[in-house]
Amino acid sequence: MVTKITMMKMKLVMVVLAAHLLNVNAATQQQQQRQQKLQDLDFIGDLYSRIEEVKKMCQVKKVAFTAALVPSDVKGEGIGIIGPFSSNTILRHRRVITNIGNAYNPQTGVFTAPVKGVYFFTFTTYSWVAKATIGVSLYRNNEEVLLIWEWQDAGDNEDYASNSATLVLMQGDIVYISLPKGFQVAASILSNMHTFSGFMLYQL
Repeated sequence: MVTKITMMKMKLVMVVLAAHLLNVNAATQQQQQRQQKLQDLDFIGDLYSRIEEVKKMCQVKKVAFTAALVPSDVKGEGIGIIGPFSSNTILRHRRVITNIGNAYNPQTGVFTAPVKGVYFFTFTTYSWVAKATIGVSLYRNNEEVLLIWEWQDAGDNEDYASNSATLVLMQGDIVYISLPKGFQVAASILSNMHTFSGFMLYQL
């Protein structure tokens, strides 16, 4: 009789243990499922952040401008002489023809790179004065990149000159046209003879 009772107790204990194990397994599975859901949410959040970063990288900045120099003092045929000055002077090309991205400031004459990239600049200078040194310089920050100049003798009082440069610019770098000390150039209120242009080739 004792043996039968003991066996019944053991079976009952085993049933209880089995039920407990089932409950433990179910709770463990639920916990694992919750953890998996949290991991999935973290993965989705991280994936969304990466997608947004890629979108920002793919949003190419559009930058292009052309502006012309306008004289303040005009002589015959709408032509005015700028310079000479006692120091290097930034030329303010105030007649804006195109300014996509608004990176060029006509009030200061300075182009500011909105993003790191490769940019192309070109400029044309005009002269209408005899017996003078004429020309301009292209600057990146405080560095002279290009200089075009000529001594205008008595028999040669009208000329054009152009030059171009491809520059790697960091965000915030500036580019401008400077009139060197003692130099002169000319511009017209009727035509865009003296111009400064630039655009971004591609973003880095």
